[in-house]
Amino acid sequence: MDGKVTTAIGSGDDAASAVAVQSDGMILVAGKSHNGNNFDYAVARYKTDGSLDSNFGTNGKLITAIGDGDDMISDVILQSDGKIVAAGYSESGAKRNFALVRYHSNGSLDTLFGAGGKLSTVIGSGHDEIKAVALQSDNKIVVAGYSHNGGNNDFALARYISGGSRDARSGSYGKSVTAIGTGHDKANAIAIQSDGKVVAAGNAHNGSNYDFALARYLTDGSLDPSFGTGGKLVTAIGDGHDTANAVAIQSDGGIVASGFSHNGSNNDFALVRYHP
Repeated sequence: MDGKVTTAIGSGDDAASAVAVQSDGMILVAGKSHNGNNFDYAVARYKTDGSLDSNFGTNGKLITAIGDGDDMISDVILQSDGKIVAAGYSESGAKRNFALVRYHSNGSLDTLFGAGGKLSTVIGSGHDEIKAVALQSDNKIVVAGYSHNGGNNDFALARYISGGSRDARSGSYGKSVTAIGTGHDKANAIAIQSDGKVVAAGNAHNGSNYDFALARYLTDGSLDPSFGTGGKLVTAIGDGHDTANAVAIQSDGGIVASGFSHNGSNNDFALVRYHP
């Protein structure tokens, strides 16, 4: 296979947006597949040699419809018990909502999670999308993305307990919405520190263009006042659009955010490291 694999999931357009590696080396790839009318959640599992795992889903692939419109996975994570959590959005009517699906290790839906293995969450009055998912040490699921407030987008986080219901002890009944700047803000990545604090990274509009934006939350979902200014910080990299798409925590507590910065002509790799 020369190190490359392509897989048709459905009969239309398919796109992968997330990957996770199991402890046995098998590779999970998740994204979306077009069913002829709209997109559905799509997951495939590959063996270490790149062939599809016939013990997963149907011949290594599975497709899950959630709402009556487009459904798309943005991120995927593995629980310690081998269950698979796929996170993204589901479109119902003209509105996108947070959406999660949990599968057993063989690809079947975990019916103990949400409603038959699937759940959707309304965060605000406009579009809501999960862009990233992380797992706490107690197996609670934390997601980050954005929610439209009627005028623009804000950072949006939610936390779920093992059965899929929102954790009422976190934020405003399990969700936290944060305006970083005065315009559009979007969280694209999430990381959980060893002390349980949650770091979300993305971008915030400064009135002219976008800058790197981070927010740190305490375990109860409130902003951490010891971080940045009131729990939030914005970093301009260049003179154009800057966006963080990934975030990681170093062993010394340092926070590393990466993404892109526009140099006036095109985008470049951009990396910022912050003290804890």
